[in-house]
Amino acid sequence: MRERYKEGSARSAKNILSVIEKAKDDGELILVFPHRSVDGDCVGSSSGVVSIIRALGADAYVAIPEELPENMSFLGISDMLFRPDGDSEAAKEFKETRTIGGKKVGAVIATDISESSRMGVSGEIFDSVETKIVIDHHASVTSRSDKMWIDPEASSACEMVFYVAEMVAEFTGKALKEILYPNAAKAVLAGIVTDTGRFTFKNTRPETLETAGALIDLGGDISDVCYNLFDRKTKQKFLLSAKARSEVQFFCDDKFAITVVPYEQFEFYGAGPDGVDDVVSAMRDIDSVELAIVLRQLQNGEIRGNVRSQEYFDCCKFAEYFGGGGHMRAAGFTVRDADINDVAEEIIKKVQNEL
Repeated sequence: MRERYKEGSARSAKNILSVIEKAKDDGELILVFPHRSVDGDCVGSSSGVVSIIRALGADAYVAIPEELPENMSFLGISDMLFRPDGDSEAAKEFKETRTIGGKKVGAVIATDISESSRMGVSGEIFDSVETKIVIDHHASVTSRSDKMWIDPEASSACEMVFYVAEMVAEFTGKALKEILYPNAAKAVLAGIVTDTGRFTFKNTRPETLETAGALIDLGGDISDVCYNLFDRKTKQKFLLSAKARSEVQFFCDDKFAITVVPYEQFEFYGAGPDGVDDVVSAMRDIDSVELAIVLRQLQNGEIRGNVRSQEYFDCCKFAEYFGGGGHMRAAGFTVRDADINDVAEEIIKKVQNEL
């Protein structure tokens, strides 16, 4: 770990150890919250924190706001997940009594997110609990407190969680392998791989590679992670991805590329909502393209935008205009109660003015 991470990771470790002890003393549990439109980083970092908490004897779950994408099923973390709006016995109990296994929620921890408004159905739960801890690497986060570790320079929330695990191991005298179980190590590695684009983005630093190596030693299979997240595709996803790529439109002297994927296309090809996850990066990699945007419509009518850029366009600032957020080179947003083609037209006009 580099020196600059030590203060934040040590503070977060102490905060987590504090809520663990309280949860054990009071017979409570801890929920860890990712953002909606879940990705490798939020899933991996939240799973890593659950592993830390369970390793030290307290109950914890990831309060996932939606079904885990099919391409992450290989992680083997289903026993860590709790869907507040699901139909499991735990979900039914929580809806009726606000407890899980007879235990109430004593503390909440957010990873890769700090605003409850971006947690989907889980946001209300997060707001209802007083004790909150946040580990996030988004530049758009403006609030600060001693319960928050915000580091926009970190490659991912997963890399930050790994450093927290190291500090927890140091403070408790346990080996790191006793803190991060193999499936959690794989999930944390998956998050780093996701947010660094397989270690090709500029946020990849020497310590990021060192962290990845340590996670491989702990049970993270890098080949398995990269194949499942980037390369493996069903026939349905392959065909939908090809359709989305064939309908890309170019503007601003080919500096801006956009494609629109209405829900009808997901239905036609029989592909899930992650069926076009690979498209936005492929568009950005086209010669001359600075900015790439994929708009997809979900079954509930929500329109989700994925934004990627090369050198100078601020994706985060652009996504914030539509109520989203993210990073300088990668961001996302969600629009409700709108026509997807109208949203596309608004985006095109705005980008034309900015580019």
